[in-house]
Amino acid sequence: MENDISDFTPFGARSRAELQKYRQFFNNHGEPKAIYAFITSKVGDNMLGISQLNDTVHVLDKISRDFYLKTSDGPKNFEEYCSGFCLLNEPVRHFYSGMLISGQHGTDFSHLDLGYPVTTVLGTKLYMDPNFFGVKVATENNKIESKQEPNNIREVSLVVLQLRSELGDEVKAEDLRNYEHQILDYIHDEYKSDHINVYILTDSYITEEIVRAGLTLLPFLVIGFTIMAVFSSITFVVSAYYLQQLNIYKVVLAVMACVCPFMACGASLGAMFFSGFRFGSILCVTPFLVLAIGVDDSYLMVNAWQRITCHRRKNGRFESVNVELKHRITEMFIETGPSITITTITNVLAFGVGATTPAAEIQLFSIGNALAVTADFIFTITFYGALMAVVGKYEIAQELKNMKTLPGAETPSDTSSTGSVTSSEPEDCKFRRIIAKICDFLTNTWVCSVVLGLLAVYWYICIVGTVNIKSELSPNKLFLAESNIVEIFKQRKTHIIPYYSACWVLVENPGDINDPSQRGKLEDLIQSFESLPSANGRYSTKFWLRDYEDFLKQSEDIDLPIEEEDEELAIEFSVNGSQVVTPSQPFGQGNELRQFLEWPEFSFWKGFIQINESTYQMSKFLVTTAYHGSELVDWSNRAKLLNEWRAVADQEKYRSLNVTVYEEDAKFLDLIETMSPVAIQSALWTFASMFVVAALFISHPPTLFVATFSILSTSLGVFGIMSWWGADLDPIMMSATVMSIGFSVDIPSHVSYHFYQTAKETTDIRRRLQMTIEAVGFPIFEASLSTSLCVMSLFFVDLNMAQIFAKCMLLVVVIGMIHGMLVMPVIFALLDTVPRKLTAKSRKQHLASTVTVVTVVT
Repeated sequence: MENDISDFTPFGARSRAELQKYRQFFNNHGEPKAIYAFITSKVGDNMLGISQLNDTVHVLDKISRDFYLKTSDGPKNFEEYCSGFCLLNEPVRHFYSGMLISGQHGTDFSHLDLGYPVTTVLGTKLYMDPNFFGVKVATENNKIESKQEPNNIREVSLVVLQLRSELGDEVKAEDLRNYEHQILDYIHDEYKSDHINVYILTDSYITEEIVRAGLTLLPFLVIGFTIMAVFSSITFVVSAYYLQQLNIYKVVLAVMACVCPFMACGASLGAMFFSGFRFGSILCVTPFLVLAIGVDDSYLMVNAWQRITCHRRKNGRFESVNVELKHRITEMFIETGPSITITTITNVLAFGVGATTPAAEIQLFSIGNALAVTADFIFTITFYGALMAVVGKYEIAQELKNMKTLPGAETPSDTSSTGSVTSSEPEDCKFRRIIAKICDFLTNTWVCSVVLGLLAVYWYICIVGTVNIKSELSPNKLFLAESNIVEIFKQRKTHIIPYYSACWVLVENPGDINDPSQRGKLEDLIQSFESLPSANGRYSTKFWLRDYEDFLKQSEDIDLPIEEEDEELAIEFSVNGSQVVTPSQPFGQGNELRQFLEWPEFSFWKGFIQINESTYQMSKFLVTTAYHGSELVDWSNRAKLLNEWRAVADQEKYRSLNVTVYEEDAKFLDLIETMSPVAIQSALWTFASMFVVAALFISHPPTLFVATFSILSTSLGVFGIMSWWGADLDPIMMSATVMSIGFSVDIPSHVSYHFYQTAKETTDIRRRLQMTIEAVGFPIFEASLSTSLCVMSLFFVDLNMAQIFAKCMLLVVVIGMIHGMLVMPVIFALLDTVPRKLTAKSRKQHLASTVTVVTVVT
């Protein structure tokens, strides 16, 4: 089971190229990996306490030193295998030391300033903004000044530790997962603290939580199957009892109607995985969907069989079981086959259109559903049809055994192609009288007017909701509410994103850094990023060149002894900053960069710089800077900020530098802009496909119009009501959109096809509607109610993905049934009045013209 959260990113998205360049930057050192520790206080919200920071440093030491990663060179802890970013957490350690010193010597200690964003401990400047979040500082006269007040920090809500390093081929992926699991298991199961909460975030943990969230649906699938099997058994027994066809095998048919969709899912998904497709948690929804679609076809087949059997018993005699069985099976497939085929083809086409979307996860979902629906169609007409033949043979044998032939009985006669009762059949059945009254009610002029008025209000509400649906993204929706990752995202949204949204700037062609004009160009580039409206400013930027410029100035200020001026000299800095003059290469010929990176205070810049080992010239470098804004909690606004960064990088004056920006969440942010156009495009192509398929089976334009209108109206209702229900247009909603469009075809297709077929029997609109409702009314009600009961179980899963699909399926069923049983009959009735009125009008005109002619002649 593999999940990659980036699979929601569209193919061809710019973020994919940016991620590739970011990874290539670390090729010399290996793939960049990070373990994050999010730490909050158990006592209040302030981490600015000796106990809280003591436990934080203890966690840092524990993770860094006591857990070992298996490498080709033997087990190594973080301090042993880390390379360029080993010192990212040192500000936290030094800040804690500063607090201990402050407690012992007072806050006026000359070399101590516990401030934010810059803390000074023993003369060393430390930038706290990458580690401290939710910070409150004291200002003079409650005014924020450009100058930082000494010891201004008052509150810290969140401390983040980053164990970031680059791992090469010497570390296997499985060994890395085991290493991360050691840390996760220790923090979750063993670590105890009275002062802090610790949450660990790693790539493997994210994947496992997505899988775990998806697999929580499976127990509810058993519940849904049980509900549908029980419901199907009850309805099959009731309908068979009413039609005097009850036997124990009706329960077998009911249960197997629910088994076929599972067989289809097993065959299709198993074949996919065997062919190399990966498992995605979103595929856990597929059995629910196929179960809902599949039982609908089985209900239609069983209902048609029972009506045909009822008609044959009343109007025909038969001598051979096999001949009669063949006749009834044939009539059953004649009636139900085309409508089942229409819904299957349109569903497959809907998911086929979804498979063309640029997001891998949605493609996987669409392909899985398309194959499962196809397999279910095959199993329904073969396996389930064969089972019906076995049961039907038993029923017919019992009929033949119990039948008493009357002297004047009619000879066997064929049923209509719709399996409905012909005009010669008695109309005294109570059930038919009820349906006839319902049809009279639906064709009433006032009722039609009220329904159209309500339909207009419904369309207005749905259009407003659809237009206002917001393209937004929340990755935490992929996880269970109980997951620690949800808490991490909450802390991140509250304390990090609005104040420190980091941007990585990659410069792949920095040029000759010994040239002052080139260094000025690089400085101008970074200042352009720092000048954006939401930028935190210069203090949040980690730019090696500024320290390098200071290093060069310090080097120029050093007075070398006169007697040594003719020698080749270089400057080497010790840990405490003292100067030691040693013979080396001539200063000013590229050796400055080597000396800069060898100075302990600047050695951490090695993680941000790529050096050509042979010439020791710079080939690439990274810069980080940060941005703020309360509006950044919305991912759509973060997408706009990302585009601002890209606009700076794409400026013509920086083109020679080959600048790329990288944002860890860009893979999601790029999806936001594509969701609306992709959803609209998919919807249009799906509707076009459905129209073409329906036209192949229904050649009557008015009937085809009503079917298409109902599909469009149902889909629009799902989108609009989901918007009012609080749903955003995200990848899950896009997947549900594809599903909804496909699923909305079922009921309108069944109703319109059967109504179209009734034209062969009669032209009376009430009679046609009655025949249609008799054919599909009960199966539609049966399928709608069973599907609703099945998906209701998903509401008990505390998972957003499950609830989104459950809501969509419930809306499709309810809105589709209302359209199929109310809106479509009303529109059919209204369309029927048009030709009659036109005919009546032309007849009056003809009579009037005749009278006029007669008058003239007289």
